[in-house]
Amino acid sequence: MIRAFILSMLITFFTVILNAALPRMSVMKLENKTAHRGYTMDIGGGIADMLVTKFVESKKFKVIERSELELVMKEQKLGLTGVITPQTAAQIGKILGVEYMVIGTVNEYGTKSSDVGAFGVGVKSHSAVVGLDIRVIDTSTAEIVSAATGEGKKSSKGLKLSNSDIFPTDVKMGSNKFNSSLIGKATREAVDKAAKKVIDDLGGQWKGSIIKISNGTVFLNAGKNVGIKKGDEFKVIRKGEEMIDPETGESLGSEDEVIGEIKITEVKEKFSKAKIISGDALKGDTVERK
Repeated sequence: MIRAFILSMLITFFTVILNAALPRMSVMKLENKTAHRGYTMDIGGGIADMLVTKFVESKKFKVIERSELELVMKEQKLGLTGVITPQTAAQIGKILGVEYMVIGTVNEYGTKSSDVGAFGVGVKSHSAVVGLDIRVIDTSTAEIVSAATGEGKKSSKGLKLSNSDIFPTDVKMGSNKFNSSLIGKATREAVDKAAKKVIDDLGGQWKGSIIKISNGTVFLNAGKNVGIKKGDEFKVIRKGEEMIDPETGESLGSEDEVIGEIKITEVKEKFSKAKIISGDALKGDTVERK
């Protein structure tokens, strides 16, 4: 009994520590670029919620509720629809206190049916296609650090398939009834593919920033809240020249360089102190675990 209790406490302790060290993320409503408006369904918002669920289930990110995101956008007088640029997403992310913001578009969303013959008997063929693109923005630099495309295709044949089996319009996206429909299965496949790419690219990779340097002491913008401990070592990364697409004005990233290493000497709840053990460091530089 005592062993079981101690084991349970240890599991809880390490789970808390691991969760604390996860990178923080928020997912914005996807822009619906299709002609389909989903009737009563909010396609862009529904797919964003499904992405949130996948990122939470991965246990690789600490995901901020979309209700908090929408509150910030309302306070900043930013519309919940329309084009969101990486720069705008980074601005919102900084207010929320997250490292990553996910933005994207729904490019395909719909079903079609046709008659096919089988041994002289007319049979209905139904298909559903969903396509989406998402990009992950590093809020400290407004750079795109991961991009993913998700496509889902499902088909079925039958004489008695109802509209609710193919494309229900009066249910919530992500509900059991939606997930069991043809369009729901295609949506889930597209979401799973896009989320997996991001999880593989970034899952668990926390990054922070140097907020100031005073008398040789380096101050970081995180502490116990993300699992930093005394003695931890980080590499210091300096942002290179930012590459801007002349046609779209979009940031294409930059050539970053590792310029030094630091070691944590003191940890507070939301910030840490460190010393330089090699190379250089300046305010605004990014830090990553070695």
